[in-house]
Parts: sequence; structure tokens; C-alpha cells
Amino acid sequence: MSYPDYGKGPEPSVPAQPPPYSSVPPYAAPPPLLPSGGQLPTPSYGAAPNQQGYYPPYNEDPNRGPMSYAPQQIILVSPPPAKENDYLGYSIFTLLCCCLPLGIVALVYSIQTRDANNSGNTGQAQQSSRMARIFNHTALGVGIVVLIVWVAIVIAISVSAYR
Repeated sequence: MSYPDYGKGPEPSVPAQPPPYSSVPPYAAPPPLLPSGGQLPTPSYGAAPNQQGYYPPYNEDPNRGPMSYAPQQIILVSPPPAKENDYLGYSIFTLLCCCLPLGIVALVYSIQTRDANNSGNTGQAQQSSRMARIFNHTALGVGIVVLIVWVAIVIAISVSAYR
């Protein structure tokens, strides 16, 4: 398919003339605004030009003067922090060195004690601290007993091996 008039463009013509320009410059300063009399007032000696009236602040009534507010007092009462021992270091020691299951339980109670101390819940802190201490002592006792039994078994095996 070929288009016979494809390469031809429109016939050349004389370019159109632009519209005539305005005689007013496009970005000139606007004419000054004159008062209703048509003349600018003559400044008097010592007067400040364009002096505006007094505008009171937001909280001041022009008829009564500045408003005063009663001072407000805010009292923040925080609960006294509970100082129960959380045995966290002891719990980590028993977890790693003595008895893993009892050490995990002791660690959970230690964290509960710390949370109760931070929130000011003294009763919960005392109870969790007591449980953490009990589980830590139990884990330490189990660890010592297991160590003593293990040492006894190793000694018994080594003595019987040399006979």
C-alpha cells in the first residue's frame, strides 16, 4: 500500500503576522492608588508615615485591660518503686551451670519480679522474688547433688578399672 501524497507537505505560504503589541509595557509598576480626593496628603514635620492603630494582644480586652488567669498546679504522683530482689544473676547462673529446667523457671520468675518492681506492684514483686529464690536454691541443690554423684561414679569407675 502506497500513499501517493505521503511525501508532500502543505503548500508554502506567507507566514502570518503576529498580533499588534500593546502600547503599555507588560511588567511596569501599577499606577499609584490615590485617596478619594485625588491628591496624596502632604507629610507633616515629625509625623511617622503609615502609623497604624493599637491592636491589643489576643488575651487582652481593650475595655478591661489584660486578662489574668489563675495559676494551675499539676501534681504528678508516681508509685514508690518496689525494691524486691529479682535474683536475675543467680537465675542465669543456675540456668547455665546447675540445672537447666529449674533455671528457666527461676529466670521467668526473676523477670516477673523486675516487671512488678518497675510497675510498683509490691505484692506481685514479693511473691515472684520468693519463687525465683526458691527455684534458684533448688536448682543449685540439684546441680551440687548431680556433681557429687557424677564425681563418685567417675571415681568408682576409675578405681574398678585399675584392679
